[in-house]
Amino acid sequence: MDLDSILSKRYHIQQCLGSEQVGAIALSIYLAENLELPVTPKPLCVIYCWQVAEQLEHEFDHRAIATKLYEIGQNYTLAPKVQAFFNEDGYYCLVREYLEGYGYLEEFNKEFSQITHDLSLSDNAEKEPKKSDVSTLKALPIMQSLAKSIVRIPITLNRRQLLINTGSAIAGFTFALFLEKLKPQPQPLVIVESPKVPEPPRDPIKRGDKAFRDNLGNNIYMEMVRIPSGKFAIGSPSNEAGRRENESPISEISVPAFYMAKFAVTQEQWVAIMGSNPSMFRENLQAPVENVSWNEAQDFCRKLAARSQHLYRLPSESEWEYTCRAGTNTAYHFGDSPALLADYAWFADNANKRSHPIGQKVPNPWGLYEMHGGVWEWCEDVWHDNFNGAPADGSAWVSDGYTSRRVRKGGSWSNEARLCRAASREWHWQSDRYNDIGFRVAISAN
Repeated sequence: MDLDSILSKRYHIQQCLGSEQVGAIALSIYLAENLELPVTPKPLCVIYCWQVAEQLEHEFDHRAIATKLYEIGQNYTLAPKVQAFFNEDGYYCLVREYLEGYGYLEEFNKEFSQITHDLSLSDNAEKEPKKSDVSTLKALPIMQSLAKSIVRIPITLNRRQLLINTGSAIAGFTFALFLEKLKPQPQPLVIVESPKVPEPPRDPIKRGDKAFRDNLGNNIYMEMVRIPSGKFAIGSPSNEAGRRENESPISEISVPAFYMAKFAVTQEQWVAIMGSNPSMFRENLQAPVENVSWNEAQDFCRKLAARSQHLYRLPSESEWEYTCRAGTNTAYHFGDSPALLADYAWFADNANKRSHPIGQKVPNPWGLYEMHGGVWEWCEDVWHDNFNGAPADGSAWVSDGYTSRRVRKGGSWSNEARLCRAASREWHWQSDRYNDIGFRVAISAN
């Protein structure tokens, strides 16, 4: 198992803060989000990941590193606290809180370079350091006394025992007996000057977040999902039930990564940006906004982008179909048969001739809701009668074609199942408004 797999269930790596060979230790330090804590936004933490040369593994006590860094965090208010320590598949990982500008790598180098250097000599010679040899960052003697004495004290550290709150009863109790026996007499801590750790980008798109919520104010959010880059075949094969000629020829499209809204734009979101509600079915503001033209959808995107730091837009037809399929190549993202469509979509058979609130059906494999049925969704593209000459890079097809007609995708509450297929496509004049047409927004990833 690789390091990414080990960490991904508990932490989201943002960036590497540095890597270095510290004596016998191969060390990397990462800035990450702590996904285990049930709070939003997820707090930042710093993860040390190290391995020791195989021939020295039996001589090295990894718990000594965790214990030492824990003591520094406990004894000095300006030092970051330890949150967790665990070992999986030969990777030793220690998690500390994130303090902007703290010299994590420099501290580790100063604290442990001497002891790992002694180990790498493999002579096990007792070496008593002179006062001048010990860094002012060393709160306790570390040399052979640290490496040998700690192993005789039974102590078990794991990621569940050390929590982010330094007042945690678990973390405090785990180390209480140990600190009582050790009785350290730390020298005054001197924080060395080091280059400031670059502040992680606040923009979730630049960070590459898999999903994020854009706050529109008044507890109204636009939820965006990162769609991975990839290739797919747009259109439908000749044997697909319900297909039409405008869905051919099948063409391979390479789609760059981008972000797509998890839901169709709601009436609540529309009112927050535009100030009024044009929809026909107004009983629930969580229902998709409808009765809006392509021109008005464009106006919404412009005003939303002006309020946000993100450049919202309508998706291209190929982006829309790629996202709807979510890695599948069947008529619907759940298979070729419409028998299960009622679990995933509002359409003529179950919608009772009206729109319904978002999020009530099963999402597709990429976590997007009601891309089959619900409301038709405007795309950026002008209408073309087929895919001959369509862009192969996932961009909107806005040249040639019928420039006053715009593509709509997905089917709606008023349509039969065949019009809710992933490949299904229709058009309306860009100024038309209908109570079964809405839209969802997208953002380019770079």
